[in-house]
Amino acid sequence: MSARDPRAVVRRHSIGTVDPHAPVITFMAGARMEAADGSHWFDASTGGFGSGHPDVTTAIVKQAGRVALSSRILLSRPLAEAVKALDAFCPDPLTVSYLCNSGAEALDSALKLAKGTHPGRSGVLGIAGENFGTLTHGQSLTAGSTPVPLLPLMPVTVPADRPASLLEQVDASLAAVVIAPAAPGRRLNRLSPQWWRALRDRCTQHDVLLILDERLTAPARLGWDLATQALGIVPDALILGEALGADAVPIGVMVSSREVYDRVYAGHNPSLHGSTFGANPLSAAVCAVLAAAAGALADRQRQAQQSATRILGDLVANCEAVTEVCADGSLVWLRMATARHAQDLTAGLAAARVLVRPPLGPDGDVVAILPPLTADPADLE
Repeated sequence: MSARDPRAVVRRHSIGTVDPHAPVITFMAGARMEAADGSHWFDASTGGFGSGHPDVTTAIVKQAGRVALSSRILLSRPLAEAVKALDAFCPDPLTVSYLCNSGAEALDSALKLAKGTHPGRSGVLGIAGENFGTLTHGQSLTAGSTPVPLLPLMPVTVPADRPASLLEQVDASLAAVVIAPAAPGRRLNRLSPQWWRALRDRCTQHDVLLILDERLTAPARLGWDLATQALGIVPDALILGEALGADAVPIGVMVSSREVYDRVYAGHNPSLHGSTFGANPLSAAVCAVLAAAAGALADRQRQAQQSATRILGDLVANCEAVTEVCADGSLVWLRMATARHAQDLTAGLAAARVLVRPPLGPDGDVVAILPPLTADPADLE
């Protein structure tokens, strides 16, 4: 077996699931990908920032030539610049950031903060079927149950078709509520600004940590720098994901207020989250990404929404296989009549060299189109 056949090597030696039909990618720029067999693909799966952005690439290469990796024992100028940029990017009082290696890890750190705040509470509330990451607590929330019977926090979920009922479940038994502003299968306007304000008030009333999961929606994805601007609320903890690493550096971030964070960690609570190489000097990417987001990136996502609405808007009326189409910025998804229709569409897109995620949602009937934030408008068309 030769290393010239990467799929065979990975299947034999790497732990994890490998799609035997996935292309072996040798080059990426924006939404365009080139495979080892010479074929060209469009990326509509990562929901990331986009590879090859010149400012980001320059920042990473320049820093790699100085100091590329260090443990959290050492400090670096890029870390100072990154957390300062995050302070400026996020609404007050969200002023302190914890950098780690993925959005799932950032969410895990927020849940540890919630448990440290309320050691005697055991519940964490979310919407079943939505993506809460790959770590154990996140997987439990997605499934609405846990394979580990003695987790520090146990999932409490409401059905995906009744997300508004989440508000009724907020009480003093919960340590945290985890919710995304929008998700594949749930429109941004499915929950009104009044509902979001009521959620904020209810969490405050019962001293429940409100964790807003913007791994997929920020920066700029929905046409806003942060979706908190659209919702009109400020959470206790904000989760940002891999888009901050520009598809080049593994980065996730939890941003909180000093008051919320010090309530647990000023006393050196033993549940402190650890991330050996999180916040390493290559976090220089964060500043470059946020600088791009402060430019025309949100406008580009609004243009993507207009394109998707124009091109896909008639599908529900003209195609029995499609029951719903949504475009919130460049968060685009289709709800299919059945899970089989979703599987067929995903396979058809792959045959057309468009890479999307496997069907999503509790019924497996949602196909998400998640191009990079920096995708060229012509590629989006």
